[in-house]
Amino acid sequence: MSSVGQAVLLSWSVPPAASFALALTAIIYLRGWFLMRRARVPFIPAWRAVSFLLGLLALWVALASPLDTFSSFLITAHMVQHMLLMMAAPPLILLGAPLIPLVRGLPAFAAREFAGPFLNWRVALRVGDALTNLWFAVVLLGVVTFAWHTPRLYELALASTAWHEFEHACFFVASLIFWWPVVQPWPSRAHAARWAIVPYLLIGDVQNTVLSAILVFSDHVLYPSYAAMPRLFGFSALHDQAASGAIMWVMGSMAFLVPAVVIAVQFLSTRPQLEAAKARGRETVPGDDVMVSGWGVASPQQWWRKRFGDRRRQAITFIALFAAAGLMLAALASGPSDDDDQFLRTRTTSGPFEISVFAAAGNLDAGTNSFSVLVQDRNSKAVLQDATVDLRAEPQEGAHTSAVIRADADSENDLLRSAEVDLPSERDWSLQVIVRRGSDTAAISLPLKVVKPEAGFTLPWAYVVLLAFSAVLLIAYLWRHRASRPVRVRHSPPGTESAKAENLF
Repeated sequence: MSSVGQAVLLSWSVPPAASFALALTAIIYLRGWFLMRRARVPFIPAWRAVSFLLGLLALWVALASPLDTFSSFLITAHMVQHMLLMMAAPPLILLGAPLIPLVRGLPAFAAREFAGPFLNWRVALRVGDALTNLWFAVVLLGVVTFAWHTPRLYELALASTAWHEFEHACFFVASLIFWWPVVQPWPSRAHAARWAIVPYLLIGDVQNTVLSAILVFSDHVLYPSYAAMPRLFGFSALHDQAASGAIMWVMGSMAFLVPAVVIAVQFLSTRPQLEAAKARGRETVPGDDVMVSGWGVASPQQWWRKRFGDRRRQAITFIALFAAAGLMLAALASGPSDDDDQFLRTRTTSGPFEISVFAAAGNLDAGTNSFSVLVQDRNSKAVLQDATVDLRAEPQEGAHTSAVIRADADSENDLLRSAEVDLPSERDWSLQVIVRRGSDTAAISLPLKVVKPEAGFTLPWAYVVLLAFSAVLLIAYLWRHRASRPVRVRHSPPGTESAKAENLF
């Protein structure tokens, strides 16, 4: 394998917050699965747990692998990433029947006070029924998919890390809703005949085919960002776009058509049994009792039980675990930005090299800023990993000269050379990029506008979300227990209207 290929395979961009959240989800699921297995609940065999973990793994690979690192360079990488988010992870997760194991895996207090009541809340049940309606689900998936592939929204996602993550969330949630009626995870109930899933999947495949054909047969590049990006593997942006459409066409059609065929065969072979079951009717779904009972966990030490009691102990345990996990997740989500926040600032040919410089978009804040440089051969477009890159920042006016900084491979994208450059003052700067390879030398200059950082304290959004979610849980708890509070009754003198009213209770 070439050095470039090795660098591509090693260019992982592991998101700390998402990785922590997925690992925590896996732990909660496995804990619930083991508790159910110990209780001899037969509805979640081992293969379902494996399917759920594979779904989480597919989701993590989509977010952390080189597919994410190169999604802004190659639309094919971006498309495979979307296929994992929409066609692989959701059905695998739903095949794991995650509802009950996740609730059982929570601390007893959380399951009893929040998750259990929420799952049995009439409003939540009605919303769930509406979301998993076949017509709503298939239209939602089509609208979300087509909307995010319009040039305007697609470019917005490429230009902003926050919008890119929101795009991924939309794809994943819409796909979970779409695949829910197909998989029908236990213990949910189907709201349509099983045969209706076949045309439902075929409609999804038609939507996928139309969008794929647009990408394959378009005579121009739909997304200008990919046309501006340096070409890494020798084929044009238009060919890259056509290849992405072919990937979507093949992978999407397989994801839709294979389960449609399986369901059709199953329905035809088991129709007599289905009609008999329908004639008998079903009052309950197996395992409904698991949803409303059995939230307990193994008993702790006796002194803890005696001192606080079961309910208070469970509440204290939940608060401690919730605070620790929430603060950890918020801290990871508010951590330093990565290479996803860097955008192409210039792509210039100088000497035998084509030099692309990446940095934060717009004006730069005074202080330390990160820059990344890609060096390619001018003619062949081959990536030159053995080139030496030096960066030097100088004010556009004045005699001050900053030190030369050697860029290295310390980057999520191993094809780039990165360095931190100090831009100490608010003014116009010039970034000098000097490239050397053997006896060849080239230099380019990039003008920079450096502004004063915004003053004042801003609370990171992750902590705001944590506080808001904590407030929602507290309000839900107080609302549920409002009727259990003792009510003070002021007795009225005999013979008064108030006294007569009190005698009615």
